Amino acid sequence: MTDTGGQPAVPSREIHGKDSWDMVLAQLRRRPSVRVALVLLALLYGAAIYAPFLAGDRPLRIRATDAAGYRKAQKLLLPIATNIRGLAVAGAPGFHPPASKAGEPARRFDEALAAEESALRQKAAAMAEQLSEPDAALLRELLAALDETIRAAQAGAAPAAQAGDAAGAQPAVAAVVQAAGDRLVELAKRAKAELSPAQAGVTPEPAATVALHERTLWPAFAAISRVELYFMGLWLLVLGWPLWNAAVNRWLLRGDREAIRRARRRKALCLALLPLLPLPLWRGGEDPFATSPYKAGLASGDIVASSVLFPPVPFGLAEQNDTEFYRPPTWHRSAEVDEAGRRVHGPPAESHADFLVTSTPVEVRAAEPARNAAARHPLGTDTLGRDILTRMIWGGRVSLTVGLVSTLFLVLIGIVVGALAGYYGGRVDLVISRVIEIFQCFPPFFLILIVVVFLGPSILNIMLMLGLTRWTGVARLVRGEFLRLRGLDFVVASEALGVRQRRTIFRHILPNAMGPVLVAATFSVASGILTESALSFLGFGVLAPVPSWGSLLTENRSPEFWWIQIFPGLMIFLTVTLYNLLGEGVSDALDPRQKV
Repeated sequence: MTDTGGQPAVPSREIHGKDSWDMVLAQLRRRPSVRVALVLLALLYGAAIYAPFLAGDRPLRIRATDAAGYRKAQKLLLPIATNIRGLAVAGAPGFHPPASKAGEPARRFDEALAAEESALRQKAAAMAEQLSEPDAALLRELLAALDETIRAAQAGAAPAAQAGDAAGAQPAVAAVVQAAGDRLVELAKRAKAELSPAQAGVTPEPAATVALHERTLWPAFAAISRVELYFMGLWLLVLGWPLWNAAVNRWLLRGDREAIRRARRRKALCLALLPLLPLPLWRGGEDPFATSPYKAGLASGDIVASSVLFPPVPFGLAEQNDTEFYRPPTWHRSAEVDEAGRRVHGPPAESHADFLVTSTPVEVRAAEPARNAAARHPLGTDTLGRDILTRMIWGGRVSLTVGLVSTLFLVLIGIVVGALAGYYGGRVDLVISRVIEIFQCFPPFFLILIVVVFLGPSILNIMLMLGLTRWTGVARLVRGEFLRLRGLDFVVASEALGVRQRRTIFRHILPNAMGPVLVAATFSVASGILTESALSFLGFGVLAPVPSWGSLLTENRSPEFWWIQIFPGLMIFLTVTLYNLLGEGVSDALDPRQKV
């Protein structure tokens, strides 16, 4: 082939037209309301997922010496070493009387010995982390004696158990075990006497005190569980989708539109699986409702930090401040207090129906804003002096999760049931349609309320009941789409070629019927959030102390404490509005009249 100039023409890359989903995405990108809704929802979900890094009493990073933790570990060395010696000398039969099951005394002996060994190693490691190499030599000697004692105890336990010797070992073995245990206890006594930390302002005795070295810790990161880590990675990948998806399409797929279409499922699979890779190596997860010791340690001097970085909102999820019950937002004029804790713009003590506000000096802990700083409690506090902003950030986890997971349940149920009814028709359609009508006879909210009352309030029960009672709308939509698509040429051709029915349903028909389902799903998320909030407001939602936006509204219903109802209510209103805007945008984008 040649061009008009006689030169050979360069073969051009094959150009493929846009499919329906490409046109839908193009329509969505043209709508400012959809873009704003997506950005704000991404921020809301990001704040909920990364709540430990935004609000909490655990430092993100701290470089310090922990004198209190060191002293506690040092104090426990001798009791634990004494317990190990006692177990080793007594042996398996001496530790537990003979049991009916063969081998049970030895098993219990090994478990007890292993537990004490683990405790001693943890305490020695906690001390060694803050000691120099020369000072930690005694601890290494202690651990070597521990290994020797454990080996001697395990060697003497088996023959003693077989012989039934109540003393726990034969004379020769018993002497070895006793000597190893005595050496372990002696080294523990030396560690208690010689490894005492030097105290500030006290002249140290070189033979009896040691200087603690600073160590760098990441408490907020160490408290992250594997589930939290997975969703943190997933959110980053979803947020960075425009960047890495464009790079993959350009450099790996060479801009071939057909290859890009075929790669969609593989991209979605990678998106779900990649965050799983670091999970086997992760060791973390602590109770988020446990109060962190760092703020109290920094205030008392037990923890001496050269640098510390707290989250932007340095208040724990369950951290209480007994001097700030029902404090208004600190940017508000009525929240100002003097040094004695008296309200500057109100009486010194106010008596209410359910509590008494007394004048008590406000305790400003480490890393917290000043007493009357506007950023101290920008959304006020609740009945226990807990920061409302912190609890709203963490409460978003429950409210947003309930909306998404319940929608996933109802969409899956609705798709399967509606696909079966629409594809097979006849008696199958008749039976399924009658079942759908039966479910629609019962008001979903009251049905959920009744079931939750009997099963007990919990996040899982709410999500399951939302999915099991609200799937009928999706089922009817999918059924209608299948009835419309059932007689089209591509379905008839698939059946004529002998394609399995399951493949025809879920590979050929279902993708073309997903438009109305996506619209219904976006509105269902908003409906799920509203339902969970209503249940929590009535006291049948999540159990305390877990917060959700609905449960925060129940802290106090008096209009005097307006901030408790206003801010969680505004958050619920904002989220539902954003999902409604997104649903309307998807509905308009799927309208064939809008496609160009």
